[in-house]
Amino acid sequence: MYHNSFRITLLVTAIAIILAACAAPTIEQQPIASVAPATEAVPTAIEIPPTNTSEPTATQVVLGVVEGTIAFVSNRDGNNEIYVMNGDGSGLTNLTNNPADDGGENNGPVWSPDGTRILFSSSRDGNWEVYVMNADGSDQINLTNSPANDGEMDWSLDGTQIIFDSDRDGNAEIYVMNTDGSGLVNLTNAPESDDLFPKWSADGTQVGFTSDRDSNAEIYVMNADGSNQTRLTNNPGDDVLPRWSLGGRKIVFVFGYGDGAYEIYLMNADGSNQTPLTDSPGPRDNNFGARWSPDGTQIIFWSSRDGNAELYVMNADGSSQTRLTDTPADEWSPMLEP
Repeated sequence: MYHNSFRITLLVTAIAIILAACAAPTIEQQPIASVAPATEAVPTAIEIPPTNTSEPTATQVVLGVVEGTIAFVSNRDGNNEIYVMNGDGSGLTNLTNNPADDGGENNGPVWSPDGTRILFSSSRDGNWEVYVMNADGSDQINLTNSPANDGEMDWSLDGTQIIFDSDRDGNAEIYVMNTDGSGLVNLTNAPESDDLFPKWSADGTQVGFTSDRDSNAEIYVMNADGSNQTRLTNNPGDDVLPRWSLGGRKIVFVFGYGDGAYEIYLMNADGSNQTPLTDSPGPRDNNFGARWSPDGTQIIFWSSRDGNAELYVMNADGSSQTRLTDTPADEWSPMLEP
């Protein structure tokens, strides 16, 4: 989707996994290792705790119907479009209706904090740009207007700024701008690496992101002004797409080897206690795009465990994994309305 080797490798791998035959040879996946400081080796495999890892004290949800409106990407009409639907699958609406691709496997719609607007990526201008529209699909506006590719994005908690990744300086970097596209600032300034998939912390003081500056993709965190960039994971595979929980004490992310399955993991905000939440039976099943529900009790994601990409939801401890869509098309990158 982007013109650099790291991003292309990651996204092409995800697509290849979805299309792989069910009879693909079994690949033995090594256990993910416990996190350690960036300068140390990681010799010990993590243990999976039997306890509930969700932050809220409320009783876990018994899944069936998800409350709220879900925005997501689907190719059910022949190309990628942004859709919304109710948690029970009703009220399906195509918001973008454009012959170009809007959104992708790891580049989905993002609700504004007040639920009135949606950020999304589109290739309708010949390259990937960051757009915004009203929650009903009206007033679609290009915010970046650059010859570069601008991708995964997030709103600030007060709705006044947008953080996103872009290759406008020759490699992928994390940028922040005002909601009208002004005031652009490069936060990472790491020309030797690709920095992707930014997400603000629950209190807005930090940004989580993915970087390959240590050869493979790892989860990093930095202050909101770009200072104090620190690695949280140190694993032999790829760690991508960090997302903070409502209380800020947990981060959900995706781990996988380039030739095997991708699974959703949970860890503490300091990188400790990395715990798998999904464990798909197939050697090339894909679990991606995890995002928290507004109350922090659930995680919504997409998975190819049934042959094509479908939307799923689970409790914050990984229990009660339930499929939300069932179509021959691919559905990606879901997010529940705040």
